[in-house]
Amino acid sequence: MVAALAMQVIFMMLGAGLGFAIYNPITNENPIEDLGIGAVVVQGISAVFSLWFGGWVAGRSTPVGVRATGWLHGFLVWCAATVAGVLIVSLGAGWMLGDLSKIVGGGLSAAGKPAAAAVGGVADLAKDAAKQSSDTIGSFVDEAMGNRTEDASRSGSVRAKREVGLAVARLFNPTQKEKMAENRTAVVRALVENAGMTQADAERTVAGWSETYERVKADLAAAKVQAELKAREAAEKASKVLAIFSLGAFVAFVMGGLSASCGGHQGAKFAFERDFRADRPV
Repeated sequence: MVAALAMQVIFMMLGAGLGFAIYNPITNENPIEDLGIGAVVVQGISAVFSLWFGGWVAGRSTPVGVRATGWLHGFLVWCAATVAGVLIVSLGAGWMLGDLSKIVGGGLSAAGKPAAAAVGGVADLAKDAAKQSSDTIGSFVDEAMGNRTEDASRSGSVRAKREVGLAVARLFNPTQKEKMAENRTAVVRALVENAGMTQADAERTVAGWSETYERVKADLAAAKVQAELKAREAAEKASKVLAIFSLGAFVAFVMGGLSASCGGHQGAKFAFERDFRADRPV
């Protein structure tokens, strides 16, 4: 196990010297794609070879009577190295293994950032929609108050703005759809009584407001659909990337186990042949 881990550390140092800077998982928009297929393949090959070497050392060191089980010794090297590697990384010990785990782990965590950002965008859109709706209703009230005479008292203006604002808010409240006709009549009456409009002007004004608000609602609905579509696409993409990464890790672990077992068998075979040649008379 020590031989396998030592070889892996050497290969990691070699990889750092040859261009470990190609990893940019935190700053890039697509960290997993930018991780570099070539670099991942090189790291995988180095891990497989390191485990083969560790298995070979274990097989070569087996006593004469148990060399038929050299593959089992190699397999135990893989088991021990896997458990030890997980413990070392999880406990934060070993700066070399720790740095690699941070880079790869950073790429995995960053893979979910586009999806999280897209979902957050939907939430932000909901906030923007509420603000835009509020601003639109506020502009309706300001428009109505612009029709009041300049000599109106301050207290009367405040009361008029409050009454018109409440009536308009009820009219465009989504929970008040069943009382649309009643609320529309209330807004017209509030404009006549508090904004100095005639009945006809008040009805035309409310009709114009309704058209404007419907356009705003349509724009917001289209933006929401687009944001939700992007969120789903980002989530699907992140899911596929993580699935590929997980399956790749599974294949790499299996190959590592096979490599270590094969190394153990080859080491035991080498030891047997060497001892066999040593026992033969010259």
